[in-house]
This record gives sequence, C-alpha cells and structure tokens, in this order.
Amino acid sequence: MVEIECTTCGTDEYLRGERQPDDTIELTCEQCGATWIRDPRPSCARCGGTEMEAAPRVIVEKSRGSQMSIQGIQREFLCRVCDADQISARRDGHLPQRLPGSE
Repeated sequence: MVEIECTTCGTDEYLRGERQPDDTIELTCEQCGATWIRDPRPSCARCGGTEMEAAPRVIVEKSRGSQMSIQGIQREFLCRVCDADQISARRDGHLPQRLPGSE
C-alpha cells in the first residue's frame, strides 16, 4: 500500500485525487489547499526510465534443513533497459542459479 501525505502540511486524511488524461493524479489537500501531481506509474530507480515490465519474483524459504520451497510469487516491476537479462530469464521460466538465502 502506498502512503501519501500532503507535501505542505503532512496530513494523510484530507486528500482528494482526480485522474488526469495522461494517467497522472492531481491531488488536493482539503485541509490546507495545496495541490500537486502524482505519477502512479512505476519508474526505474537507477535510470529514471518508465519502460517497466511486471515480472514474477519467486519467494522461497527453507522448509526442512537446507531444502528450499516456493512459498509464493510476487509481482515486481523491472526496467526493460537496466534489467533486461533478469526479464529474459524470468520470461523463459528459469529460476536464478542461486536462490536467495541458499548461500
């Protein structure tokens, strides 16, 4: 869940949002009257790009001794430029060579 606060007064209770034609959201604080634009689309933290792709991320945990079991799958957004190799591997249905926590 995304927590949104007013950029001026800090409240998170008196906010109203209106979707714009470009898919951004114009937020208005009904407490202090401040307005600002929020872009809900994911962007890359490394390059700032918006060419993102939702990719499955396998969640694994040790179930017995050193045996790893899949506990779930989570969706995460990867950059088509910075994470092209990870996107390709996940699209092919392959798990990483070393699973997290198996070191």
